[in-house]
Amino acid sequence: MRKFIAWSLAGLALACGNPSPQTSQQQPQPADVVAQGEAVQPPFEVKGEADDLLLVWYDERGQANTATSRSDIPEARRATVRVDALNLPPDKRLDPAFVYVADLRAPAAEGRYAVRKVARAAFETSLEQVGSAGDKSAVAASSNVIIYGASWCGACKQAAQYFERKGVPFVEKDIEKEPDAREEMMTKAQAQGVRTGGIPVIDVKGTMVGGFNARRIEQLLASK
Repeated sequence: MRKFIAWSLAGLALACGNPSPQTSQQQPQPADVVAQGEAVQPPFEVKGEADDLLLVWYDERGQANTATSRSDIPEARRATVRVDALNLPPDKRLDPAFVYVADLRAPAAEGRYAVRKVARAAFETSLEQVGSAGDKSAVAASSNVIIYGASWCGACKQAAQYFERKGVPFVEKDIEKEPDAREEMMTKAQAQGVRTGGIPVIDVKGTMVGGFNARRIEQLLASK
């Protein structure tokens, strides 16, 4: 009985309590921010190939690219294109706190494309979020270890420090801050019959480990 109690306490020491069911709201995407902007008719026409305007489109990582005409922009990236006319007089220029974003997919009335005035800070922040998500995806693709945890979890930090000492690349996913991380963890763990009553839950080369079990992790890292 004493051995059982000691083993149970050791297990609790290496795993944090039940993860909170609450998760923070997903960060708004550029398209969401644009949709909240004000529909306007800028002091220049956005029609046809728009080849007399400054056109800035954004790739899947939120990186800015310039184009000389609508045709130069990939079709999948035409929904949120920053537009501007560089020859406008000062009194016609937009307040620097805002940007014009056009939907160049299909023209509306009189061949014009829809344009919205969008808060620059909110738009740029949404692009940074896209870039951050892309960076995480790239790291995840090259890593064999994923730690599902939370910022307040001491055992999660122990696990991260362990992999750092070993020189093992890993990805940390906060199940309270990343909307899809909790569902991803639950799906993978349930498929393998691993309990998720506490965190961390660690994916080591496709095998899920409940809690920070260094010996089990060592075995999995050494496996093929």
